[in-house]
Amino acid sequence: MQPYGNPKVKIKHKKLPGRVVVIADRCKGCDYCIDYCPRDVLVRSEGFNTKGYHPPKVANEDACTFCGLCERICPDFAIYLEHENTQRITIQEPRRKQNIEFFPSPLRGEFFMQGDIACAEGALAAGCRFFGAYPITPASEIAEHMSVVLPRLKGVFIQFEDEIASIAGILGASWAGRKSMTATSGPGISLMNENIGLGMMMEVPAVIVNVQRGSPSTGLPTSWGQSDMMQARWGSHGDYGSIALCPKSCQEMFDLTVMAFNYSEKYRLPVFIMSDGIVGHMTEKVVIPPVEKLKLVERKYTRKTADKYKPYEAGPDLVPEFAKAGDGYRYHTTGLTHDERGYPDMSEEAHQKLVNRLVNKIKAHADDIIILEEKDTEKADVIVISYGITSRLSAPAIAIAKKKGIKVGSLRLVTVWPFPEKRIRELSKRVSGFVVPEMNLGQIVLEVERCSGKNCTVAGIGHAGGGIIRTEDIVKAITEAAHGKKK
Repeated sequence: MQPYGNPKVKIKHKKLPGRVVVIADRCKGCDYCIDYCPRDVLVRSEGFNTKGYHPPKVANEDACTFCGLCERICPDFAIYLEHENTQRITIQEPRRKQNIEFFPSPLRGEFFMQGDIACAEGALAAGCRFFGAYPITPASEIAEHMSVVLPRLKGVFIQFEDEIASIAGILGASWAGRKSMTATSGPGISLMNENIGLGMMMEVPAVIVNVQRGSPSTGLPTSWGQSDMMQARWGSHGDYGSIALCPKSCQEMFDLTVMAFNYSEKYRLPVFIMSDGIVGHMTEKVVIPPVEKLKLVERKYTRKTADKYKPYEAGPDLVPEFAKAGDGYRYHTTGLTHDERGYPDMSEEAHQKLVNRLVNKIKAHADDIIILEEKDTEKADVIVISYGITSRLSAPAIAIAKKKGIKVGSLRLVTVWPFPEKRIRELSKRVSGFVVPEMNLGQIVLEVERCSGKNCTVAGIGHAGGGIIRTEDIVKAITEAAHGKKK
């Protein structure tokens, strides 16, 4: 291939250190990387992969300029650039005899990316270096992607024997000082719930992704739903604060995963990402910024000496400082009610103090945690309250209702837990009704009713999952709420 179509012009390309890596068995033979390579570096191989396709192979390595186009355009992430001089960030942690080298995720730019993959990339960008999970539809792609990329970043991927072991594994990895994550769906969450409570009691930073499907039991493994919303708040036994984020797009699968890690580190607890099978499996444009431009919250490690440090002594923010295994501190942590030293204390006084702090460390920071997306709510007669994929399903119905002359606004819950009680109470005093579409038979609508009291009507539009809520049903509910009628 001659540059600029002029055979007399010869340009010497400076070969960047590194290589093009093809994961042959992930390739589906679309040839995008071959067709779009500006330097004809790649050609179709003659051999077959395990799927029966001809994967690309590197035929003209010296012409490669490491533009990264092949990596960006591959829909299956079967090709990537491996730099010999991978950027290293040195992390200095208190009381360690040596520094730790951290390998940031190199992926950046614009991609056509599946939601589950975007979630995995968000975790990598946030610094997740331990992932433990058991395969389950429709979340398996997250684990598949992490299994490929994490080893390249000196991270650890473990496919555990079940979901119980998975949640225990990520809690242990977090105590060892690594940002950790697991991904599952409804049945897996049910198995994890006891250890989720353990993570809340021991105050372990971690991220739990739930790509929801049609439930209960095995339900619709390859379909979708929003039937686990209450599990993210009340799934494990007892009282504790909870944070749950609901993405509505592939871009938010990336963005909110980064945010979930920030919340988990800042407030010391497992944080939920409540996605669903539609958002997890759709493919859209995703923009990944350079990792150095992301605002990341790192763990608040203690700088106290070992004789003065108490693992569960909290300051004004109600969040204890952290010391991990191997830092030289004598440490005791347990799921039992414990004192500031971490030692079991079965007294009523200790239990009241501990459990109230677990609840209040989230409640006191609710205004900083809660994210809402409002549109046309100030003069609305009816407000549609939605979250996740139902926010997108509601948009055409809102547009139709507006054409009918109804003053309708939308309130999207980006953060579902902690619940935005204060804002919903404010809005309930000046609207005729709320409409709450969700792909379950009535979960978040109960919270809206509780906060609204008798101020306005609340119409829930339930769907058991596996399909989508009909636009005409939402329009009908909006119309009835505008006239003050209960559904």
